[in-house]
Amino acid sequence: MSSLSIIIVNYRSGKLLPACLESLIHSGIEEEFEILIVNNDAPGDLVSLNTRQWPNTRVLQNGSNLGLAAAVNRAYEEARGQFLLLLNPDVQVLPKSVSILLDTLRKEAQAGIVVPKLQYPDGRLQLSCRRFYNYRALLFRRGPWKAAFARHPEVRRHLMEDWDHATLTSIDWALGAAMLIRREAAQKTNLLDERFFLYFEDVDLCLGMHQRGWSVLYDPASCMIHHHQRDSANFFSWRAKQRHCWSLAQFLFKHRFLIGVPK
Repeated sequence: MSSLSIIIVNYRSGKLLPACLESLIHSGIEEEFEILIVNNDAPGDLVSLNTRQWPNTRVLQNGSNLGLAAAVNRAYEEARGQFLLLLNPDVQVLPKSVSILLDTLRKEAQAGIVVPKLQYPDGRLQLSCRRFYNYRALLFRRGPWKAAFARHPEVRRHLMEDWDHATLTSIDWALGAAMLIRREAAQKTNLLDERFFLYFEDVDLCLGMHQRGWSVLYDPASCMIHHHQRDSANFFSWRAKQRHCWSLAQFLFKHRFLIGVPK
C-alpha cells in the first residue's frame, strides 16, 4: 500500500501536465507514492504524455468531461494511499514541499487537510486561504460591481488579507489547487460531492471536515507555484460563469443557506 496517492484531473491541461509531473518527481518525496491522472478530455489531449517515464503513474480515461468532483472520486476509489494529494496540473511542486505537508499532517493529529503556501510564477503571494463566506462578502465578490468593492473590509476579511501568511495556522478553507488529505478524515465513499461539477467543491470539502471535527491547516513552510488561470474571471467565459453560479446555488441549498459558520 502506498503512503501517498497523488490525484490529478486533466481537462485541456495536457501541455501543463508534464511540467507538473516533472516537478513532482524531483521534489524529493522520500516514501512510496502513486500518481493517478484522471483524463476528462479526449485521449488525444494526453497523446504526448509517456507515462512510462513517470514511476507509478496511471491514466484513468473518462468517456466525457464528468466534472472535477466525479473525476476525483473515480481516482479516490482506486487510490491506495493513507494520504491523498489533490493537485492541479498547473501547479509546480517545489523541493520538499510535499514532504513538509506529510510531516505536518502526521504531527497534527486533529488535522484532516493541510495546504501549502501558493505563489504566482513571479513570486507574489497567492491569497489561497479563505474565511468562510458571509452574505456581504458573497455579494461583494460576485457580480459586475466586484471591482468597486475589492478593498472593502468584508472582502479583505474573506481573503485573509489582514494576516501575514507566514505562520502555521488553522483556517476555514483554501483553494483546491493543492491539498493533502488524511484518508481517515475523508468520507468513506466519495471524497468530493458530485453535485459540484466545478467550483465550490473545495469550500464544501473543508466545511465537511470542520463539521466532522477535523481542522484544516495552512503550512507556509511548504510552497508551490500555481499558474492560476480563473476561467470564471473571464468576462466572456459564460459557461464557466454559469457553472460557478450553479455550484453556488447547490452549495447554498445543501447547507441550508448557513454559509458562514460550520454546523
